[in-house]
Amino acid sequence: MIADAVRADAQYLVTTDVDDFAIEDLHAHEMCAVNPDYFMALRFSEHAYREGVRTLAEVAKNPPRSEAEVHRMLGRRHPNLVGRFADAYETSAVPADDDQPRVLVRGAVCVRCAAKLAGDEGLRLGLCTRHLPLRGMSSVGKA
Repeated sequence: MIADAVRADAQYLVTTDVDDFAIEDLHAHEMCAVNPDYFMALRFSEHAYREGVRTLAEVAKNPPRSEAEVHRMLGRRHPNLVGRFADAYETSAVPADDDQPRVLVRGAVCVRCAAKLAGDEGLRLGLCTRHLPLRGMSSVGKA
């Protein structure tokens, strides 16, 4: 998978299996493997989040769901994303499933801007020094 990403000149591998990628390989190609929930939480604007929730509500047929219900249910598999936009709807997210991945990000570049990472905290959170204030989201697995 890294070879395909290198050929595509990708900087991010969005995957549920972040811990399957060797840190050395990611650093060698200046890439970052990142969990989809964490990626969306760091990259989506509130507008993008609301649009996504609206689309999911529109296509929900069995059973039909309101936007608030979709937001609430997303908490099960996307706790970081829903946590970031917790105030977007007047409802609380359902608790996250117990099988959430322990490692959410691993690599050499900032998930927000692709700047090189430095320091233990930056590497652990996948954020450069400019974006470290975003660390207020729920716990993040170690790189």
